[in-house]
Amino acid sequence: MKFQRGQSIVEFAIILPLFLFLFFGIVYMGLAFSDYLMLSHTARSIAHEASLVSGEEEYQRILINNTKYAKLKSDLYVWEPDKESGNNNQYLSIYYDEDQQDVVVTAKATYNTTSSYIARLLNGFSGNYATGAINIRYTMYSPTK
Repeated sequence: MKFQRGQSIVEFAIILPLFLFLFFGIVYMGLAFSDYLMLSHTARSIAHEASLVSGEEEYQRILINNTKYAKLKSDLYVWEPDKESGNNNQYLSIYYDEDQQDVVVTAKATYNTTSSYIARLLNGFSGNYATGAINIRYTMYSPTK
C-alpha cells in the first residue's frame, strides 16, 4: 500500500502532456479551418458579384468593397489584400477567362511565422517545415459577357 501512493500522480504526469497536445491541436485546427472558411466565402462572393458585371473597373470596385471588412479570425495566416490597388496582388486576384466564359477569383493566405505564437511553436517542433498556406481558386460562370 505504501508504494501505490505516488501512482496516480505519475499517471497524471504522463497523460497531461498528451492531453494538452491533443487539446491545443484541436484548437489550432479550428482556427485554421475558420480562416479557410472566411477566405472561401470571400472568394465566392467576389466571384458571384463579378459574374454579374463586366469590365475591369467594376472588378476593382467589387474587390475593394468585399475586402473592406474581410478579416481572418486568427493570426495563423497573413492575408492583407491591398485595398487601394485592388486587382492582381499577391493575396487576391480576379480575371475573366474568355475561353470558358468564367470569372476566376484566387485568394491566397501565407503561413504567418513572425507574429503567431502557435506558428513559431510549430516551426520550432517541425524544424521550419510548417509552411502551409491557404490557396483558394473559385470559378463561376458569367452569363452576362
